[in-house]
Amino acid sequence: MILDPQLARLAEWFAALQGRAGELLDQRLRGDCLGGLEQVALTLEQQMQPAQAPEETLVTLADDDNRHPLSRTRWRTVLEHEIRPAIHAARDTLAATAASFDGGMAAAGLLTDLARTVAEEPELYFLDRSAEDSAAAKAGPVQIAVPLRRWLEEMFAEPVRGLVIELTRRAAALARDAAAELERIETVLDYHLFIVEDSREVEARDESAHTGLGHAIRLVRTLSDRSARDVRRLFAWFVAESSARMDDALAPLRTHRPDELMQQLEARAARSRPSWFRAQRDRARFGASALYTRAAPLVRELAQDVRRTFTGEGPRVGYWDLLIAGNDRADSLPAIYRRLFGEVPLGLSDLYQPRPRLEAPCRKVFETWLEGRRTALLVTGDRGAGKRTLVNRVRAELHGELPMHWISMGPHLASEARLCAALCEVTGAPYAASFAEFSRVVPLVGKRRVLILENAEQLFVRTPEGLARMQAFLDMVRVTDEAMLWIVLMAAPAATLLETCLRLPLYFGQVVEVPAESGRFIENMIRSRHRVSGFGLRFRERRAPALQRLRRPFTRADMLPDPGEEWFSDLERMCAGNLRQALDYWLLSARLDLKTEHDILVRPLPRRRGTALNDLSLSQRQVLVSLVQHGALTEAQLQEIVRSGGGIGPEIDDLRRRHLVDQGGPGGFLTLRPTAVGPVTHDLRWRSMI
Repeated sequence: MILDPQLARLAEWFAALQGRAGELLDQRLRGDCLGGLEQVALTLEQQMQPAQAPEETLVTLADDDNRHPLSRTRWRTVLEHEIRPAIHAARDTLAATAASFDGGMAAAGLLTDLARTVAEEPELYFLDRSAEDSAAAKAGPVQIAVPLRRWLEEMFAEPVRGLVIELTRRAAALARDAAAELERIETVLDYHLFIVEDSREVEARDESAHTGLGHAIRLVRTLSDRSARDVRRLFAWFVAESSARMDDALAPLRTHRPDELMQQLEARAARSRPSWFRAQRDRARFGASALYTRAAPLVRELAQDVRRTFTGEGPRVGYWDLLIAGNDRADSLPAIYRRLFGEVPLGLSDLYQPRPRLEAPCRKVFETWLEGRRTALLVTGDRGAGKRTLVNRVRAELHGELPMHWISMGPHLASEARLCAALCEVTGAPYAASFAEFSRVVPLVGKRRVLILENAEQLFVRTPEGLARMQAFLDMVRVTDEAMLWIVLMAAPAATLLETCLRLPLYFGQVVEVPAESGRFIENMIRSRHRVSGFGLRFRERRAPALQRLRRPFTRADMLPDPGEEWFSDLERMCAGNLRQALDYWLLSARLDLKTEHDILVRPLPRRRGTALNDLSLSQRQVLVSLVQHGALTEAQLQEIVRSGGGIGPEIDDLRRRHLVDQGGPGGFLTLRPTAVGPVTHDLRWRSMI
């Protein structure tokens, strides 16, 4: 019990200070921030209600389903004029709250009051020493002067000041996280708006709009509940920690123990003086840490080399058997979710991961050509590395009056005459039957144009005729690059071979090689696409191997690797930096959680290596090399390229049974199975066959 009135007033003041901290959190977080989130939720819920009189809505030929409450026209109007302003207002409030806490303005009054109150306390305080025996009790109390202001400053004000600073930091982080979550919710609504506008069926539009609103309402309500819970926990933490500091500071004063108070002050003063032993210990610890930082990568690299020497492992990546990868995944995920991991609309900028090192040279080619100088661009990389997305991004940034034509090469355009006919059709030039003739008619077109030729490797076949056709095409590019900007996209294996045969870079002003991406880039790409869907995300934990459980039977669960980090680490090893392959593996691993129906559950990736390419013959691998380099070939073309003693029909049939090769189209062209392109390319490159 506090008997001294001065100490009692100090305790009452501190209780009022805690109350002011609670009022600050209530006003800034519960009142302003949670109020904004509640307004967003109410706005979204109002849009879920059916219109009062939808039959009175004007129906036009341009939008014959406008009578529906969530049609294309009304969905965009509601999103732009009602939902988005509410989200932006709530985000601005959260950002302003975070800025006020970060700048220290919100808690400045608390810190000022704390410093003023401690400074107003007396320098010395006479404290009665408690009697230890009956004789001392009869003699009367002994008063000892203690430095009260110094005691309160070191034992109370300093730790409480740190608690207030930590309180403001946590409150600012809470507001920033809520603002970021609101931005994600807005992106979810943008994605569903794109689906609504792109869908042709009324039912599909209505379903997508309801799905988007349902996701958004659930996310906002969850965010509001989580934020309210975090605010309560934050205030409870501050009260508990600050009360403990106050009790520690007042305990020697309440129980009249001046000797203990003076001993603690002397011990703190002694600890603050520099110690030779402590300085040497810190220096040794820092030196050991620096040595470990430098030596650990080298030791790990040496250990991997030694392990590969004894186990015979090469730098190959593990991957699923392609039979499993080719299974139908239509029933495992919603169609809206699967669409996110295919072709991505450039309007959703959150789905594009910037690659400045590759975008800069592409942009420079456009700028050079617009200045009137001659140039051309060659973009090379493995299939699925992102060549088309890169060119599309730069093209979208530089859009304008410049006419652009995109031609996607396929087996039907592999001949010189057919490709020339397609070029004449898109440019409006007179008919030309050869590349040389097209070069002569290009000046008749008049206006300068941009021609983007995708899958250019299909124009080249590893035969004398195919090499001559490619040479004629390059000569046409060189002759016409003043009137046309040629942007050629070519697979890396074919570009490497042509660089040796025809010195390919001499015909282009800029060559951009799209490399394999890092695991961090792939993780950001996948997570950004998933966030747009509005679904939650959980990773299923992998069961530890039996040998690991035997070696470490007492390992705590929190010491095991994070399932998400482990999954993306395995993905980087499996897809070897191929973006298309990474997206395929994600769709193969992800499943809709049937328990919640609004979460995506991701299964662990297998640790075993695939067996689809282990038992292939040399002729079969040569067939795969040809398909990797040229894209699509007929059996006769493969026979001419491989030049085996007998026919290669049985080898091709076996590759089809292994789900490595597909055959289709009117010409019977053979192509690699889409899910097999990444693993086959990486395996053949490891064997030095491409």
